[in-house]
Amino acid sequence: MSEGNGQQESGNERLDRIERALELILNDHIEFREEHKLLLSAQVQMQGGLEELRKSTSDLRKDMGDLRKGLDDLRSTVGVLTTNVEAMRQNFDERLKRLESPRLQ
Repeated sequence: MSEGNGQQESGNERLDRIERALELILNDHIEFREEHKLLLSAQVQMQGGLEELRKSTSDLRKDMGDLRKGLDDLRSTVGVLTTNVEAMRQNFDERLKRLESPRLQ
């Protein structure tokens, strides 16, 4: 084996370098695992939030349907009341005309 510039590394220095490299790799792996745990936790929380949002949206859709039905019923009731009020007004006007017209004696 040829050594560069005539320098030869002692066995201890080489082991120290290998240990430092292994320590860096191990620390990177531990950090990666911790970040991965955080990512998985965030995904679980996000999934739970999406399920709650889905349920809320479904409940809102049902409530909106009930509201539409209620508004349609209200429109129908107002239409009937308007018709009844108009009929009552005409009846009143006819009675008033009879009272105001000269009576045949």
